[in-house]
Amino acid sequence: MDENELTDRMSRRFGDQDDNTDDNNSMSSTPSQSETKEQTSQKAQNIKKEWNVRSFYLDDDLNDDLTTAFKRLDFELSESGSDIDLKKTRHFYPLIVRLGLERLEEMEVTEVTEELEKTE
Repeated sequence: MDENELTDRMSRRFGDQDDNTDDNNSMSSTPSQSETKEQTSQKAQNIKKEWNVRSFYLDDDLNDDLTTAFKRLDFELSESGSDIDLKKTRHFYPLIVRLGLERLEEMEVTEVTEELEKTE
């Protein structure tokens, strides 16, 4: 498999839709399509219309942990004097997913397997 084919497959797999890269992989001063989309996404006025819907199911314990984590973070933000009015859909859920994806990316396959075995 040549380098261009590998790069193309990785781009499709990990959602990099930026078709403006050249064969030398030089950096461009203009923001990539994914960066621009992320910036626009954060400024969405109506996230239910402008963001993608993703539904998933959680067992009772994990659901309770998620609810507790939201309440704790909301309380801590309000006590800290932060200007953020924490919203579940706009702030909390994307934060949980983003942090989870970052952690997952750092994990080895054996670690993932161990975690999955714990849940069964």
